[in-house]
Amino acid sequence: MSERAVHVEVQLRHVTVDAGGTPVSFSYPGILLTGSEDGEQVCERWVPFGDDPSDEDDERLVQALHQALLWQGHELRLWS
Repeated sequence: MSERAVHVEVQLRHVTVDAGGTPVSFSYPGILLTGSEDGEQVCERWVPFGDDPSDEDDERLVQALHQALLWQGHELRLWS
């Protein structure tokens, strides 16, 4: 059986968009979940959250963590 691990990291994403010909940049926080199998990165999921997370934000994070841990324990073949 392969060895699986999940890494959890708070991350600030930076995005630049075109706003009528003018580039506008902004940043927002989230949690990056990275799955490794036998030492190689095989999947990644980024879950955004704001300064004042809502119940929906909390539920999305709990669901993502739950899926990641099931995948790590070989209870899921794929992790989405």
